[in-house]
Amino acid sequence: MKKLMLLCGGFLLMGSLSAQSLGKGDMQLNGGLGTSGAGTMLYAAADFGVSQQITLGGELFYRGRTYESVGYSNVGILFTSNFHFANYIPIPREIDLYGGLSLGYYSWSNDAKIHLFLSEYTSGLALRFQSGARYFFADNLAVNAEWFLEANGFSGGGLKAGITYRF
Repeated sequence: MKKLMLLCGGFLLMGSLSAQSLGKGDMQLNGGLGTSGAGTMLYAAADFGVSQQITLGGELFYRGRTYESVGYSNVGILFTSNFHFANYIPIPREIDLYGGLSLGYYSWSNDAKIHLFLSEYTSGLALRFQSGARYFFADNLAVNAEWFLEANGFSGGGLKAGITYRF
């Protein structure tokens, strides 16, 4: 019985030390670099706490790629939503694990001199699934990494990494 009480107490303690998810009304800014099959990207994003576990926000990015002597560029704007697992996984307080869904618009362009270009790089509606983590090495400053799968005329995945500043 004593061991069971110690075990339960340990789980409660670990839960109270859980990660730094955003609280309701809190905000954080993210920025960095990424890579995917569709090119190298530069991104900026903002997240707003709706509840202890849910954030809503937006992302703006630019990426480019050259394929068979044709330069492709892509600007995307996404509405993001994420669920933060802080209250469900006993992890150190400095770590924020999340996963979510984004919806937006991708605008593609290219410098082809004729109209024979990769048709999968078409402008239009975009859907993205993401999963990521942040490590807060200071109260308001973290490094982040995010893995994503996306669909917009093509399907692919990628990885982003950068910094987060929490207000």
